[in-house]
Amino acid sequence: MLGRIGIALGLCAGVAGCSETESAASSGEDSCGAAAYQSQIGHAVGDLELTPGAKLRIVGPGQAMTMDYRADRMNIETDSAGQILRVFCG
Repeated sequence: MLGRIGIALGLCAGVAGCSETESAASSGEDSCGAAAYQSQIGHAVGDLELTPGAKLRIVGPGQAMTMDYRADRMNIETDSAGQILRVFCG
């Protein structure tokens, strides 16, 4: 019985350690330069002029996206018409 409780507590501690990454992701840091593109929300993604070599991911509706967080990568979320809905780091 005590062994199971110890395992459960260990798992909880492990999950709590993972939440720091989520906190860093939502802390509002702009390490990818997304703030400069907020004015483009509502515009066509094809009209963007991006810096060559920029780490970028464009995600359409229903498209699969990995959950790895990369502070230096800009994500552009679009609707089915190619209009920009959201620009964020990760």
